[in-house]
Amino acid sequence: MAQAVATQDRSLKGQIASMQGEFAKALPGHITADRFVRTAQTAISLTRNIEKVKNPQSLLAACTKAAADGLILDGREAALVVDYNGDVQYRPMMRGLLKLAYNTGMVKSISVQIVCENDEFEYVLGDDESILHKIDFKNERGEPYVVYAVAHMNDGAVMREVMTVTQVNKIRDRSDAYKAFKAKKIKSTPWHTDWEEMARKTVFRRLSKYLPSSSERDRFHQAVERIDDDYTFDIDADPSPAAPPPERKKRGAAAAKLKDITPKAAPEPANDEPDHDPEMGEIIDGHDGYDPDDPGYTDDPDMQAGDDI
Repeated sequence: MAQAVATQDRSLKGQIASMQGEFAKALPGHITADRFVRTAQTAISLTRNIEKVKNPQSLLAACTKAAADGLILDGREAALVVDYNGDVQYRPMMRGLLKLAYNTGMVKSISVQIVCENDEFEYVLGDDESILHKIDFKNERGEPYVVYAVAHMNDGAVMREVMTVTQVNKIRDRSDAYKAFKAKKIKSTPWHTDWEEMARKTVFRRLSKYLPSSSERDRFHQAVERIDDDYTFDIDADPSPAAPPPERKKRGAAAAKLKDITPKAAPEPANDEPDHDPEMGEIIDGHDGYDPDDPGYTDDPDMQAGDDI
C-alpha cells in the first residue's frame, strides 16, 4: 500500500509540474507559477485518500480552477479533497474568500460570526438597520442559533446577512458530501466535523451576492461560486424569485455599535510541514485566521438561490 501511495504521489506531482506554463497564464501577477506548483505538490502529499484518485485529469482541473481564482492550495486559502467517486475537488477556504473580497478594493472590513443562546443579540430592520452582538465570556455561551455576516464597504455602505441554524442546516442537507456521509458512503464530512466553519462559509456565500463585481472582483465572485459544485439542486422544482439585495446604508450610530473584529492577514506559513485536517484538507493553525446569478432551484421559501458553503 505504501508503495502504491508513493507511486501515485510522484505521478500526480509530475503532472502538476508539466502544467506550470498553463497555470502561469491563469494566475494573477502577485502569485508566481513556480510558487503555485510547489504549493500544489505539497498539497498532494497532505491530501487524504490521494492514492484513491481514479481520474488524474480531475486534479489538473482542480488546480486550474485555483489558479484562475488566484488562490494557492496551502490548506489555508484553498485545499484539495478527494471525493467518494475518486475525483479531486478544489475547495476555496474561508481565508481565501476573504482575501479575494479585500482584493476587490471595495471592502473595508468583513465579520462573520456565530450567535449562541446565551449571547445578547439584536437585529434591527427598517430605516436604521443594525446588528448588536455581545458575548459574555465568563459563562457558557450555549448552542448556536444564528449565523451572520457584515461587510463594511469603503464608500460607507454596510451590508448584512443573517441566517438561523435551521436555514443553515437546510443548506447542509443539500450537500452531496453530507448526503454521502448520512448514507455511510464516506466516514466523515466537514459538515459533521467542523459545523461552525461551514456555517460561516454558508452565510458569507449569501452575503457575497450583494458585493460589487468586476475585474479582480469577478475573481472573488468566481471563487465563491465554485462552492456550489458540492450541491445538488432540484431542477424539477419551480425556482423561487431571487430576494432583492439589501439597501446599501451609510454607517450611522446604530451600525457603529457593531464591534469590528475583522482580524489582520495571517503571515506566510513556515517551510516546516504544518499540521493539517485530514478530512477537510485544511491547515490547522489554532483557528481559521479570520473571524471576520445563476439561481438554483428550490421551493423552500427560506432558501435563496446559490446558497452553499
